[in-house]
Amino acid sequence: MKILGIDTSTTVFSVCLSEDNKILYEVVRERTYWYNQSDGNLFNLIKNLMNTSEKIDAIALTIGPGMFTSLRVGLAIAKGLYLSRNIPICGVNTLEVIANSLQIPDFIKDEYIISPVMEAFQKEIFTAFFTRRERVSKDLIFTPEEFFKFIRHKFNRKKIIAIGPGVKLIKNQLSGGSGQKIFFNDSPLFYPSSAKVVFSALPKIKNGIFDNPELLEPHYIKRTSAESKCEK
Repeated sequence: MKILGIDTSTTVFSVCLSEDNKILYEVVRERTYWYNQSDGNLFNLIKNLMNTSEKIDAIALTIGPGMFTSLRVGLAIAKGLYLSRNIPICGVNTLEVIANSLQIPDFIKDEYIISPVMEAFQKEIFTAFFTRRERVSKDLIFTPEEFFKFIRHKFNRKKIIAIGPGVKLIKNQLSGGSGQKIFFNDSPLFYPSSAKVVFSALPKIKNGIFDNPELLEPHYIKRTSAESKCEK
């Protein structure tokens, strides 16, 4: 089974091709690169990929949270491939992609709460909370101060592991004496990518669970700047 992975949730876009649980290759570039390269932009890369590959069985992509316009770029490409080649689409939550990138070994008996963190801009973050087995919160949007207040109330004295590209916004703002054990890791190893999207989507794809392309929309948990201005 060949799966095309697409991630356009952050300022870094990536595309990969997976076959039988192996990543054949992955291309990762800053968003500005894709926009500025007329011969090597995201659209042409996927077009060439489709022309050289015998068959793509499924598309896995991030649907948010993430950057408004960027998410729509990835979704537009996926829907175009569905309409032109009838390739089914499996959308994946970006925070779940980040959470799945941290695998805690079974021999570690301590219970940790995993908190994937993404930058939501305007000094805010997207986050959610997971144990090693399940999600334990909905997707949330916080200021750094609200983030720490929430975990003190919800996960008092539990061990928290915060990972992802938004960690840089919060890791230096934890006040001392809170009694909360929080471990921060903003390594790119825990950033979303197309390969990780495929990994997260694989159980659904193998079970034939796909999204309706006509109803699939980006998962926004924050209003756009234009929407906020209209309400003022």
